Amino acid sequence: MSIRYYLWKKSYQLLFTIILIGIIVAFSTSLHASKNELFHTAAVQMKTFGYNFLHLSEMTIEVGIFSKQTPLWSYLEEPFVYSFIILSASFICVFMLGILFSYGAYLLSPRMRKIVKECLFFLQSIPDVMFIFAVQLFIIWLYKKTNFLIVDPVAGLKNIYLLPILVVSILPGIMLFQMTFLAIEEESKKAYVEFAKAKGLSNGWILLKHILRNVVVTLFSHSHYLFWLLVSNLLVVELLFNIHGYFQLLYSVSNTPDVFFVCLVALFLPFFFIEVVFNLFAIKVTGKEQSE
Repeated sequence: MSIRYYLWKKSYQLLFTIILIGIIVAFSTSLHASKNELFHTAAVQMKTFGYNFLHLSEMTIEVGIFSKQTPLWSYLEEPFVYSFIILSASFICVFMLGILFSYGAYLLSPRMRKIVKECLFFLQSIPDVMFIFAVQLFIIWLYKKTNFLIVDPVAGLKNIYLLPILVVSILPGIMLFQMTFLAIEEESKKAYVEFAKAKGLSNGWILLKHILRNVVVTLFSHSHYLFWLLVSNLLVVELLFNIHGYFQLLYSVSNTPDVFFVCLVALFLPFFFIEVVFNLFAIKVTGKEQSE
């Protein structure tokens, strides 16, 4: 697949996705209308979305008890940047630790690998909400017993980073660890690995120089699944940690359809472009789109 063809295809997908988001929001906000007026009301709402999207610099939002008109982006910037920092740091942690732990697990004995697989299966079965709540309870319990507060378990009026990044990262990290570990085991059964072993190369060298390169390309191309898992975890974390991030803002503007539409598109765009960059890397290395 050529890079030019891929970019054209992703451009059409981007346009279609933005239109689809607009249609969903328009119809969901037009449900109060009668059946005869439903499509007309949704069409008018879509027209408003299109105009506002093309004139983002002119959009304003009412803020505070005095309904002060504030430029939309200046209102979105702080929670957007805050949440994006948490997601970006979590992704980097997940990716680095997932590969590092997979490398270490591959060097274990077959019996120990089996134990690792069983532990991963158990940890992945824990619901996100229960896990996040358990982390909060552990920090509070430790503080009561030792009078030592590792990190603040509730944000309040200030931004906290360490604990949200840690909690958002753990379950996706376990998933990535499992994916990478299984991909390494599958790759290690191929003929070139057997040939390298026959030449006397060590497992660590083969893994580092040959297997990981092929595995990382595949993981990069499926990064959008990991990002959306991180997003779903951050949604829960913001609620339980009382974090004033982007999802709290989304909830607060849900009664303003045009602002809600712009906020959803702004949430989607960074992950879309990151996926495009990772897939371009995969195309450059393998000559094809890995997610096909």
